[in-house]
Amino acid sequence: MGHSRRAVMLLGAVLLMFVGGCGLGDAAVTGTVTYRERIALTPGATLIVQIRDTSYADAAAPLIAEQVISDPGQVPIEFKVPYDPDDIDSGNVYSVSARIEESDGRLAFINDTAYDVITRGSPKRVDMVLVLVEPPPEMVDGEWSAEDRRPVEAPVHVTDMEVVWEGEQAFAHVLFAISEVDGCYRIGREEARIDGSRIVVDVTAWVPPPTPWAIDCSDRTLELDAYAYLGSVGEELAAGDTYTVEVNGVESLTLAVP
Repeated sequence: MGHSRRAVMLLGAVLLMFVGGCGLGDAAVTGTVTYRERIALTPGATLIVQIRDTSYADAAAPLIAEQVISDPGQVPIEFKVPYDPDDIDSGNVYSVSARIEESDGRLAFINDTAYDVITRGSPKRVDMVLVLVEPPPEMVDGEWSAEDRRPVEAPVHVTDMEVVWEGEQAFAHVLFAISEVDGCYRIGREEARIDGSRIVVDVTAWVPPPTPWAIDCSDRTLELDAYAYLGSVGEELAAGDTYTVEVNGVESLTLAVP
């Protein structure tokens, strides 16, 4: 009976040690990794997520913990990087980073945004958006250059236009539609020039380059507006004259200057 009780007590102590040890291992940074380009990952791809001490910008960032996920499937990809709380200093800054390496050795995607975690009010869960480093070679026509991923300037999709007068000054008020997807729009030019009896208005945006893997920006669900200065009566605009106003190459209305 004594031996049986002693065995039960020992077993209980072992279980308590096991549970306590598990508790120490519960600390982790979790989240998702995604990207916006229309590119599928191959079965041989690898996702590497790391937590590093980034307290000092001019020094190496020590590795705190890492998770390597082979054949992660398609985005969004869930990750969980356990770390030892004893390795964390509450006064330091820690960041999580991610990269996707393809089966052919390419560095395909990486984060270009800092994601601070754990300390100083930072979260332990982050949803990371990666950017393209190099596309699959079969999707590239000719030589690939990092310049090819830069945004290009293009006319916006105009939905309406009117002339607004402020005293003697005239402005083109242009309404246009864009996609709400991140990366689909950055403000470009909003300007006008007089060419004889025409006023040419250009409203542009910086958008993803026209590549096979470009972000899909076709669903224009957000309406924005822009103002372009047309001129002042007696200066750029002649009193009593009539002008044809064109917006992005399309004739929109006729402006009669008082």
